[in-house]
Amino acid sequence: MKRSTLILFVTILFVMNLNVPIFSQEVKKLTLDDCIQIALKNNTTIVSAKSSATMAAADFKSARGNFLPSVNGYSGWSMRDSEWNTIRFDQFVSSKESYYYQVELNQPIFTGFGNYASYVMNKAARDNSRFTLKWTQQTVILDVKFKYYNVLKQQQLLKVAEEALNTSQEELNRIQEMEKIGSTSRAEVYQQKVRMGQDKLALVDARNNVVKAKTELNYTLGIEITTPIELVAESGEITAKALKKNFDEAVHRALNDRLDYKVAQNNMKSARANVKYSRSTYYPNLAAFGRYSWWDVQFPQSKKDIDEFDSFTFGLNLSINIFNGLKNSAGVQKAKAGVISAEADLEQAKRRVTLDVKIAELEIEKALENLEVTKENVVSAEEDFRLASERYRIGAGTLIEQLIAQSSLTRAKVNRIQAIYDYKYAVTALDLAMGQLTW
Repeated sequence: MKRSTLILFVTILFVMNLNVPIFSQEVKKLTLDDCIQIALKNNTTIVSAKSSATMAAADFKSARGNFLPSVNGYSGWSMRDSEWNTIRFDQFVSSKESYYYQVELNQPIFTGFGNYASYVMNKAARDNSRFTLKWTQQTVILDVKFKYYNVLKQQQLLKVAEEALNTSQEELNRIQEMEKIGSTSRAEVYQQKVRMGQDKLALVDARNNVVKAKTELNYTLGIEITTPIELVAESGEITAKALKKNFDEAVHRALNDRLDYKVAQNNMKSARANVKYSRSTYYPNLAAFGRYSWWDVQFPQSKKDIDEFDSFTFGLNLSINIFNGLKNSAGVQKAKAGVISAEADLEQAKRRVTLDVKIAELEIEKALENLEVTKENVVSAEEDFRLASERYRIGAGTLIEQLIAQSSLTRAKVNRIQAIYDYKYAVTALDLAMGQLTW
């Protein structure tokens, strides 16, 4: 019996040891740079943008190929119900079979500027795909930074909630001791318990907010949302710098660097090139060609068979579109409308850049002011809470005054943390608005 029990116990321990690695997950420690690199690798929007850039590069390569000659080869064998009658080497020959091959070269000389217009449009599309890819990467980085900062912010708010609860617990213990010796009333004990209950609820919310923030960051990184992570916070105190740039200069620089604005500029170039492409149908097309061909009723047995029946042809082809049912004029009209639309989009993009820069600068200015105010408020709130606590201990103040001071201190700390990360958000948003968000 004892032996069976021992075997069962050892088996349970063995199974438990096997299960530990299966259910435990290693906590990932991530810096901001780690998060950015993971997101750039896993983000599906970036993957799609890379594929679009590859396709646009292939289209541009094809457009360049329109300037080059085309070479085609043909070969075949045929049989018909009646015989071919031909002369081979001064002899009359009849055969139902025939063989041929041909190599042809065509070189476009003039296409009504259509090839050049196609080149410009495809080059603009290729550049746009690259700009779009980089802009997508920048917006992903912006999202990663916001989510990363949000996790750090929620963790600091959690510490504030824990400190508030610990303070409430200490005060409750002290008030209960005072109530035992008759120095305070039962009502004050209940008042402190209510305060402690509120702090417990705040702590539950703070813990939940940390979990939510990490889940959202995992989603942005493109990893399993349940993956346990630990962020390595940026070292050092925040260094707030006032804006020194002139607004007009900032907008000018943003218009030079913003990739989405460059996309709008390229769309304008492409639209104008499309007008030229549509007008190319009014012009004649001129191409040179060269052709080497061979035909015979017998399969060649020697070089002599080939030399006897092959031929070379050179020449020029000129084609003119005389009438195609008003399609040419309709195409030009549509292309001109595209230019008007592209001009409007370009102007709208310029306004968007100007607005983004202005809003970002306003947010920075507000964040800088909030940093100064909240720093002073925390110092004042700490001193107010200390004095209120001392007055209550010596009987010169009330518990209500102390509770109000404690609430003010907690709120001041929360506002300070919010101000710090609002500044970080504003700086990141300004970098994106200026087109200078790098990694």
